[in-house]
Amino acid sequence: MADLTAKKVSKLIEEFRQTGKEPEKLVIGYKTHARLMADDKFAEKVVPSLENSKDRLYKNLKIKLITEKHYFEVK
Repeated sequence: MADLTAKKVSKLIEEFRQTGKEPEKLVIGYKTHARLMADDKFAEKVVPSLENSKDRLYKNLKIKLITEKHYFEVK
């Protein structure tokens, strides 16, 4: 996941939707998250959740950080 960008994240979300399922959250490793937040296109779309101020959303999908360094999955 070293080359993950906002454009690739959007593409992965669309591919997940094409399977007939609606994505609920993004599971992201902490180093992958740091790299994505350095990408302005990704960071500007990350907003705090209205329900819980500690949660963050990307295109209305909850972001769940995990302790694995390099990881990304749409669930």
